[in-house]
Amino acid sequence: MFQIMIKETLEFLRDKTNLFFMLMFPLVLIFLLGNLLSSMDNSEEAVGEIKLHYLIETKNPMDTMAIESFIQQAGDNKSLYFIESEDLTASKELAGKDEIAAVVVFTGEPMEIAVYEGMNQIKNRTVSAILNSFVQTNHSIAAVMKTVPGNLMLDNMPQDDYIVQKDLGVKRTMLDYYAVSMLAMICFMSIMIGAGAFVGERTNKTINRMIASPKNRTVMFLQQILGMVPQVITQIFVLMFVSVFVFKAHYAATLGNNIYLFFMFFVVTLSSIAVGAVIGLVIKTNPMAVLMPILWIMMFFGGTYSKELNIKGVTEAMPIYQLQQAAFDLTVFGRHEKVNNVILLCVILMISALIIGAFIFNRKEEER
Repeated sequence: MFQIMIKETLEFLRDKTNLFFMLMFPLVLIFLLGNLLSSMDNSEEAVGEIKLHYLIETKNPMDTMAIESFIQQAGDNKSLYFIESEDLTASKELAGKDEIAAVVVFTGEPMEIAVYEGMNQIKNRTVSAILNSFVQTNHSIAAVMKTVPGNLMLDNMPQDDYIVQKDLGVKRTMLDYYAVSMLAMICFMSIMIGAGAFVGERTNKTINRMIASPKNRTVMFLQQILGMVPQVITQIFVLMFVSVFVFKAHYAATLGNNIYLFFMFFVVTLSSIAVGAVIGLVIKTNPMAVLMPILWIMMFFGGTYSKELNIKGVTEAMPIYQLQQAAFDLTVFGRHEKVNNVILLCVILMISALIIGAFIFNRKEEER
């Protein structure tokens, strides 16, 4: 096993194409996109005036009071207008024509919020953030009512004692965005490394020696995949190290979360290699010609190269978008749920690919 690891690592380091595309190219992109193009890819957008139609259908008097108080306070902002709807269908038509930002319906017990979005994506995100703020505040007040309800009866209730704005701890820049998105790119590009492993053996005719070997084929297949572990670790470590200490980018705020981020990208990369190995065993053509267009399209529509590109129903469906969102959730907010889901899914995918790949390799006949 260790001999195979050393062999794969040395071959990776000797191959100048691999070194460029898997190490140098992502670093160049981080620098160019994070610095030179930062003025073109603004992290803030002008929202402008927001008009919302709303309906209150909940029967709970406490929820109704909370909603009315929220709308009254929101009305103090001269750019935000809450207008009570008289006809839900007509209001939804106005949202569809982009004449209003959205329609909000407060309904049910416990209260639920239904949002019918308009055409402007920036305003949609703003509306989502405003309503999320209302929900979180409502939850906080409910928690206070359960613990110290007497404090809610005070005229000057010190709300800051219960609702504290979370400090993200660092000013995020476009460098931080591309430091994460380029790591995601490397993870998915690694599928070609896995595909190339057996394509190279086929091209050099060494695959026939592997087939004729008395060794267990399943073991040989697993050794071939696991032999790439050192280069996977090297790729991710170099990219994160240079991004932080040379480009001054930020990942997570704590060492523990950075290690966990590293682990997530490691698992995703290894699963990509395992899937690539299966593809390399099946297809006869150059895997780069087949996989490269698919990967570039996925990364383009997944927001890897520009966070401003977001096509509803398309961008969210891209696997690389989901990986990026999990990484940002961990680095910015320190949340682990999405990362855990990604790791679990990739472990299942990797085990499935290894089983399928071993089965195909065991049934493979000598090539002429």
